[in-house]
Amino acid sequence: MSLKFNPDNSLLKGSWVTVLLVSIVKARKQEYLRYVGSERDVAGQIPINFVTIPAVSVRTACFGNNVFERNAAEKCISNLLAVGFRRFEIDIYWSSDLQRWLICPVSIPESVYIETLSATPTSTANVAEGTVTAEIDSSSGYLLYNLGSYQCSDGLDAEDVLDIFLDYFKDTSSQLNIYTRCLSFNLHAATSATAINQPASAVAEDQLPTRSDILSNMIRNKLGSYIYTPSRLYSERQNLNGSWYEVEPRYRPIVEYFTIEEDSSGVQRTPNGWPSTKYLQLAAQRRMLVEYGSVDPQLGGYNLSAENEVIFPPGYLTSTMPVSLASDGGLASGCLYSPDATDISQVNGSWAISSQISVPSNLSNDQTLRYLSNMAANMTACGLTPSLNNTLFSETADESSDAYRNVSLSSSWAWAAGQPQTPSTDVDTNERCAVMDLSSMGRWRSANCTEARHSACRVNNMPFTWTLSSNTYSYADAYTNGCGDSAPFSVPRTGLENTYLYRHLLSRPSDVIDPSSSDPLKHEVWIDFNSIDIHTCWVSGGPEAICPYRANPQKLERRTVIVSAIAGIVILIIFALTLFVKCNANRRNSRRNRRVIQGWEYEGVPS
Repeated sequence: MSLKFNPDNSLLKGSWVTVLLVSIVKARKQEYLRYVGSERDVAGQIPINFVTIPAVSVRTACFGNNVFERNAAEKCISNLLAVGFRRFEIDIYWSSDLQRWLICPVSIPESVYIETLSATPTSTANVAEGTVTAEIDSSSGYLLYNLGSYQCSDGLDAEDVLDIFLDYFKDTSSQLNIYTRCLSFNLHAATSATAINQPASAVAEDQLPTRSDILSNMIRNKLGSYIYTPSRLYSERQNLNGSWYEVEPRYRPIVEYFTIEEDSSGVQRTPNGWPSTKYLQLAAQRRMLVEYGSVDPQLGGYNLSAENEVIFPPGYLTSTMPVSLASDGGLASGCLYSPDATDISQVNGSWAISSQISVPSNLSNDQTLRYLSNMAANMTACGLTPSLNNTLFSETADESSDAYRNVSLSSSWAWAAGQPQTPSTDVDTNERCAVMDLSSMGRWRSANCTEARHSACRVNNMPFTWTLSSNTYSYADAYTNGCGDSAPFSVPRTGLENTYLYRHLLSRPSDVIDPSSSDPLKHEVWIDFNSIDIHTCWVSGGPEAICPYRANPQKLERRTVIVSAIAGIVILIIFALTLFVKCNANRRNSRRNRRVIQGWEYEGVPS
């Protein structure tokens, strides 16, 4: 039986998702519950290689206790998806005996004798040498094989992991909850069950995966319609006019993030560009990128180049940055922010991900949570994808997902805690404009659109170059008059862009900007972000900007009403025809069966 997307119920209905997705429209009569992902949308035109996303090692988050059980694996990976992790590092092991990619590091040859135990043995003295013992897991009913320090379910393999992602994609198909995921597969050779304590042997050429067993075929068969492939990237880079520029303007990538070349016929290409997240998710409808991570030397004969049509080569989606952390989880070194670097070419942030870090062992649980939260927040603000490579509090994510959720949510870079505020009424437009609050470390909050503030202006569309308006304006006036043509009113679109604006504002004279001042004019600055159109939908483009999702629920509702009406009419017609036929039959029968008994006229045979 294939595995499914099956997270804890609490993760599907908790209000925590508003931190990432921001706003909820409460379900009313003929209204839909929906989330509008403002942080996702504001970064929607940034090329995907510059968008930071929370990353997690499945090996440590799901199997840190060395138990590889199918139901627990299903729950764990589902929970990690549900709490917002978007990049997954997955270790898989090629079994020469079984000719399968396993999740368990040890392979069980079919020829090995297996002795089933009713419970975990306290002593294995009576177990014959070379015998693999197994016990029934009380929670799932599956056999768990005792393989040295590992316990493994038979049949848990890479295909099961892909099944979970496939079911997840089917379960989240609305453009309101679509996010791109990245998978990075580390390839290993499985250890034999007859030599558990020995390193895995080199895989002979005739024991390597055949064409039908290579990972790219498995991924293509399972997730082909969702994968953005290397071959497609290469093709689209060769003709931007016929690919990334051919879609609606709001889906096109911001060109300041990559190099553009143009031939004599006017066709533009790029040697290093990537599509935007909106292009991938909404225009191309692709939701996954896959790369190879590390490859064990025992698999040295495995031909990775044969799979480049589907899977990116090792490290293609990864640029590991060495970092060191302070005692509170802040970055001591490794931040990509540099006050002298104002151009993308000066900031090597493409696919930037943090090096693996360890959590200090002398911290209490609360201190550890704060440490991890600060780590994720500071890495995101520095342009790095935070990577979790720990089993938190000795519990895997299927056993307890709270700590993992905390890390994922902490990678959110835009809004301050508890923000944005929900207006008191649907028609209230006062608290529907966003400011950067310098007293909250550059986080955003909602503010009264009619109040006067300085406005943030982006210089020449450069991602990291900002200036501040000389005068103060209302939000509407800030959009029309607050900034000049060469430095328009704008909004940060990534954590690193937000840091550049924040640092620029801190460099202003204290009579203009003072984060410690009680005067909002000195610690709040307008950014081009508002929910004036619909209070749950935050957009840029000034006070007249339209929510891109506003029509979808109405269209869906109209379609539902029409379909329901047609279905109702069909049912009425069928009912009427059935009733007509039955009445005719009864009328015919009544002539034969009608009789009078004790002065009463009956139809049919009386009881």
